[in-house]
Amino acid sequence: MPSFAVIGPGALGILFAVKLSRAGHSIFLLDYKEERAAHLNSSGLRVLEKDGQLSARPRVTVLPETIQPPPEFVLVLVKAYQTESILPALGKLISDETIVASLQNGIGAGEILEKVVPAKNLCLGTTTHGANIVSEDTVRHAGSGPTVIGPYSAGDMPDKIHQLSRVFNEASFETMVTRDIYPELWKKLLVNIGINPLTALTGLRNGQILDHTEILQIQEMAVREAFEIVRLAGIDLNMDIDTCLETVRTVCRKTSKNRSSMLQDRINKRQTEIEFITGAILKIAGKLGMQAPVNEVLTNLVIFNSAERWDQFLPLV
Repeated sequence: MPSFAVIGPGALGILFAVKLSRAGHSIFLLDYKEERAAHLNSSGLRVLEKDGQLSARPRVTVLPETIQPPPEFVLVLVKAYQTESILPALGKLISDETIVASLQNGIGAGEILEKVVPAKNLCLGTTTHGANIVSEDTVRHAGSGPTVIGPYSAGDMPDKIHQLSRVFNEASFETMVTRDIYPELWKKLLVNIGINPLTALTGLRNGQILDHTEILQIQEMAVREAFEIVRLAGIDLNMDIDTCLETVRTVCRKTSKNRSSMLQDRINKRQTEIEFITGAILKIAGKLGMQAPVNEVLTNLVIFNSAERWDQFLPLV
């Protein structure tokens, strides 16, 4: 059975670690906090599903050099802004045969990972699974949907990416493989633009966006603006704007009870990934000599409502 190292004991990290463990795979979970790692080793991990609870006891460590032999697969599930910080540990985990798969939000993590991972060993992907942290060792599986993975270098398809897809499917993660992952990454970015900043600023769960006309209007403005910038940048999403907007709203419905990762970050007074989401659109707009005022406003509002200013505002519930 393939062996895994999962970097990041957050909501998705715990979800994947538990389900892959229960499918019979050797799993190491890499943390950077010694006290938390000790607790997770002692308590084990739990995933709360609609119809019950799943538990597993993968090994948790803060020392990447203790994960020997190097795993066949490394899953990168840290926040996008933490990617640079994991590079020293990641370099100690990989061999010439290791596939490193990033399922992170936003655009830009791949370029950071390539500093230590050869392009031929790098896999990018998107997932529509949602998970909320209940406690350090427990998450609630708040929404399911397809996962799509593909090579970092479009068109280059190592056999092990197909193997990873099979493993994910066997662990109940519906997964497809594509030779060109980038349209999927940009589609997921547009979904994130339509959900994450709005929930972070309002405290709404994903599905509650659909109940408020004013927020739906902002969602449509932000997604339309981002869609047009992506189109002008020459990125083919294989969909029109109406399909894109319906995709965003479908995700809202399918993950209706989920608190977005950005809202969870705000509630827990953590840095957000806004600069890898709406910020990615601002970067492209700048290169095109364009403005993206709606996305710029959302970016600035989320940054302004940062952890440092949290106590100045009413807490979100």
